[in-house]
Amino acid sequence: MSGAAGQPDAGKLPARLLRLSLSLLPIPALLLLRPLAFTPRQCLILGILLVVIIWWVTGWVERTAASLVLLAVFFLFSTAPTATILTFPRSENFLIIVLSFLFSQGISNSGLTRQLFQPLLLYASRSLGKLMAVMALACFAMIFIIPQPFSRIIVLVLIFRDFWDKIGLKDPLRSTLFFLLFVYSAVLNMTMRRGDLILNHTMLTMGGVSISEGDWLRAMALPTLVFTALVTLLFLAVFRRELKDFHPPASDILAVSTEKLSRKDLRNLLVILLVVVLWALEDLHGISGTVIVTLGTAVLFPLGLLHLSDLRTINVKLLVFLTAAFSIGGVLKAVGVADVLFQQLATLFPETFSLRYVALVLGISMAMHMLLGSNVTTMSVVVPGLMAAGAGVTAEPVLLLLIYLGICGHFLFPFHHVLLLLGEGDGCYTSLQTFRLGLPLTLVTLLCGMFLYLGWWRLIGLF
Repeated sequence: MSGAAGQPDAGKLPARLLRLSLSLLPIPALLLLRPLAFTPRQCLILGILLVVIIWWVTGWVERTAASLVLLAVFFLFSTAPTATILTFPRSENFLIIVLSFLFSQGISNSGLTRQLFQPLLLYASRSLGKLMAVMALACFAMIFIIPQPFSRIIVLVLIFRDFWDKIGLKDPLRSTLFFLLFVYSAVLNMTMRRGDLILNHTMLTMGGVSISEGDWLRAMALPTLVFTALVTLLFLAVFRRELKDFHPPASDILAVSTEKLSRKDLRNLLVILLVVVLWALEDLHGISGTVIVTLGTAVLFPLGLLHLSDLRTINVKLLVFLTAAFSIGGVLKAVGVADVLFQQLATLFPETFSLRYVALVLGISMAMHMLLGSNVTTMSVVVPGLMAAGAGVTAEPVLLLLIYLGICGHFLFPFHHVLLLLGEGDGCYTSLQTFRLGLPLTLVTLLCGMFLYLGWWRLIGLF
């Protein structure tokens, strides 16, 4: 019995070894061909990078292990200083992301989000339009309440899953609306810099561009809200058959009263709101967001909203991956690979700003995103290249935000956006549903970048 049980794993081993061997081919190929007159060291670094990207995209090697391999190679064989390789752990973003995991867990532990949203959801369920509007509003409002995007969507799923059960919502309508919830969260996170503390801050750091919260809001909020409306119309067209099954719940369900907040709940709510408001108004009072979230997280421990056991909510594997991803641009520049590649890429770009330039930036960003999958992986490869190749033609914030839109504004499959991957992995919806919306969304994103966003940026004098 034990031998029979072990046969499937034994049978998989040769296939795994074959995939692993094939993934290593970029290294000898580059060393033998020496393209673009690369040195052996440059070929080795670039080859290992390509191998690790293959592992990240395919999952043939676990992501954390692949990231550690990349970091080890950079330390051992590149000429990059340690500070360059460890750019991310040495940055303020690292501390903010770590503390955001804890602060978000404290909010989740309080149970306040469910209590506050249930009455609104019961009211909204009287019509599909109201329900969709409240779903979008919830995703937007939760940006201010829970700063960490993963924790935020997890809490939203818990809230809406309870609500779907309460009103008896069944598939395929249930999974369709769950998918819309994740789409709203992914898209609306682009409205403000704090919308996604990982992707948005990663983009700014990798691009070497400083954009304040106020400037980000001015440039991205309005066009992204219009973009969200267009995505909604596209969603209604693609899933019209599933959405026809929506019917308001029975009147006895709508009449169910919700539990009132206790004094303890009100105290916790006041503390959380104080931290959130201070963080949101960082540009006005000048107190660093890092200081605010540090103090806010510390206060949650004596309040009983956080415990030492909650330290496990810090996603160490994600931090290792981000450390590796952040190091790529600096290392490629330090060993001279970046200069050679960027010079080749620069020949494609026109010397003056035009729709062709915008389409090229968006097209390259979207194509690389389709190929590489992960947002952060794509950023680590595309941002340094395009920021160098397209430099001098337009203002740096315009170029960076175009790249950002091309990477974060669309998808074809769940693995193209980490939030969508969480939902699909949790069984909220399927890859087919993602593809049905993602295919036409690709064209919508391209056109919105060329006309909607560009038109707004021209109007406000961003370039």
